[in-house]
Amino acid sequence: MNQHRALYLLGLTAWILTGCVTARVEEFLPVRPVLQGDDAVVILTNRQDAIVEAEESFSECLYKQIDRGRALNVISEGQFKDALFPWFEPRLAPTKAETVAQMMQEPLISRKVSDLNIRYLVWIHGESEMLNKQGVMTCTLSPAGGGCLGVLSWDNNSTYEASIWDIREGESMGIISTEATGTSVIPALGVPIPMIARTKTASCKSLADQLRSALTGP
Repeated sequence: MNQHRALYLLGLTAWILTGCVTARVEEFLPVRPVLQGDDAVVILTNRQDAIVEAEESFSECLYKQIDRGRALNVISEGQFKDALFPWFEPRLAPTKAETVAQMMQEPLISRKVSDLNIRYLVWIHGESEMLNKQGVMTCTLSPAGGGCLGVLSWDNNSTYEASIWDIREGESMGIISTEATGTSVIPALGVPIPMIARTKTASCKSLADQLRSALTGP
C-alpha cells in the first residue's frame, strides 16, 4: 500500500510540475482568405525536406480538425494527390508552396483543380522534436517479479507553419504559425507512469482553429 501511495504521489507531482503544454499562435494575413459558395481548400504538407518536414499524422489531425462539422469544403491530401496523379508523387512533388502555386497555372493541372473547386492551398511546414533528455531508469526481471526505478524526462517542442495561397489569383495570402512546448516525464517506482506533453496535438488544434477562423471570415 505504501509503495502504491508513493508511486501515486510521485506521478501526481510530476504531472503538476511538467504536464502543462503551452501553445502560441501568430498570424500574418494582410488579406483575409475567405471561402465563398462552393470554394474548397486543400491541405498539403512538405514531405521532401530532410531537415524540416510535416509528419503525416499532423496533416491528418489538421484535416480532421478543420473539417469538423463540415462547415468548410476541405479536400484531404490523399484525395488531392489521387486527382492530380502523378504530379504529386514523391519523385515529382514540389517542396515549396511557391512552386505548387506555379504548377496550378499549368493548363492540365488547372482544369483538374477547377473541377475540385479549389480556391486556396494551405501548405504545412514544420516538425516536432524531443529535446533535453534527462534522468535514469533501470528495470529488472526475475522469477520473483520485476519492476522499474527512476525518472526520465524530456522537453517536447512542436513548431508548424501554414502558408495560404490563392490559387485563382496566384498570390500568397499570408502565414499562420504555431508553437507548442511542454515537458514529458516517466516516473517509475515499480511501474512506469508516462506523463506525455501532447505538443503536436496542441499545435494541430490551435493551428486548425486559426485556419478555420481565417477561412470563414469574421
